[in-house]
Amino acid sequence: MLKLIAAVLLMILWALSGLSDPVCMAESKEALLEQCRKHTEKFEYPEAVETCSKLISRDPKYTDAYFWRGVALVASLEYSRAIADFTQVISLNPNDVQALSNRGLAYRRMKQYDQALRDLNQAIEIDPGYAIGWLSRGTVFAQLDQWNDAILDYSKGLELDPQNYTAYHNRGIAYEQVGQKTEAINDYRMFLRLAPARDHLRSSVEYRVKLMEEAP
Repeated sequence: MLKLIAAVLLMILWALSGLSDPVCMAESKEALLEQCRKHTEKFEYPEAVETCSKLISRDPKYTDAYFWRGVALVASLEYSRAIADFTQVISLNPNDVQALSNRGLAYRRMKQYDQALRDLNQAIEIDPGYAIGWLSRGTVFAQLDQWNDAILDYSKGLELDPQNYTAYHNRGIAYEQVGQKTEAINDYRMFLRLAPARDHLRSSVEYRVKLMEEAP
């Protein structure tokens, strides 16, 4: 009986203090993060940034909030701000390969290829089984016209993620650049087999395959 009275008094004192139940706060935080994710998935990037910012103001060390705000900022082409958010995640968790890979993407979009390679090399070193790390580094090599290195990275990424149709498309481009026509056509055909019917690259790839097959 005394324990019950004590529990009731504690609840009353907690309510009078103006504080929320810590369990409810945790649920609210998770709910806000889910809102941020959903806004991002629906391409509602300003709303995603605003929601994640609320979370960060509540908990300045909440890495998931920084990460998802960074993703929304990359999609909004605000690369410098995104880099700052991913850097915050990495400062709190240096082995976060997703943050490293996404910061590498932001650096690549800004054409800061050395920094992009640094991040992607680190992500691959931490987790060699992280397919996105290999595929992202392959795209950096492609933008540097280092086509053979790009092919190696795309190939490793496809070993880990064989259903990644975008990687077949990108490796097809790399094969075409080094004159490996048969390999390029095979990769383009894999892209056409795996990509959704409404993928924006489908018609151009179909046309490209036709030209290559008709060429002497």
